Order: sequence, then C-alpha cells, then structure tokens
Amino acid sequence: MNVQKLTHEVRMQQWIKIVTDCRNSGKTKKTWCAENNINVKTYYHWQKKVCQETCRELAIPQNQSPVAIPVRKEPAFVELHKPSIHTGQLAVTIQRNDIQIHIYRSADAELVETAIVAMKHLC
Repeated sequence: MNVQKLTHEVRMQQWIKIVTDCRNSGKTKKTWCAENNINVKTYYHWQKKVCQETCRELAIPQNQSPVAIPVRKEPAFVELHKPSIHTGQLAVTIQRNDIQIHIYRSADAELVETAIVAMKHLC
C-alpha cells in the first residue's frame, strides 16, 4: 500500500468518526462543531467525502449486473427487529421526510438496495 493511499485511509477513518459522533450527539451540526472546535464548512466537506467513499464501496462492480427487485404497487408490511447492540461501524444515514435508515459497513448490498427501494415507495 502506498503512502498516499494509507494517508487517505487514515483521514477517512478520522472523518467517519467525526461524522458519526456528530450525528449521534443529538445536537445540531452547528452546535456540535462549535463545541468541538470544527469549522462547519470543514465538517460538511468531510461528510461529503465520507458519503462519496461509502457510495463507491456500495457500488456494483463493473463485471456484475445489477439485481432486479420486483416492486409491488400495493403496500407491503415487513417486521424489522432492531438489534439490541450493533457493533458494526456506521457507514451512512439516509433520511427522507420522517424516515431514517442507518446503513452499517457490514450490511450486504441486497439489504441496502431493498431498504432504499422501500424508502422510495414510502416517501
């Protein structure tokens, strides 16, 4: 691994921790950044980089075709169980209206895709 790639990995881990800590604080980004001596514009830059990196990791490889998910027109109800303790690392949070999905690095692509399709139809 070259130095540039290693530096990128270290920075990305730091930014992921900062974004996760801010989101889990229950405070506004502006308030949290002020308390932690972080410029809000810098925070948003790091958040953007974390989201871009996560999207790259979740992207379908070029040699693999996308999986088609059948879409139902009528409402569907699925029981979801919230794990008591999640030890994985939060990769990204998707929010639309009142619905929020937390995606962890350990989530498989099919689950992520199903959650996004469901969110699209609910909102």
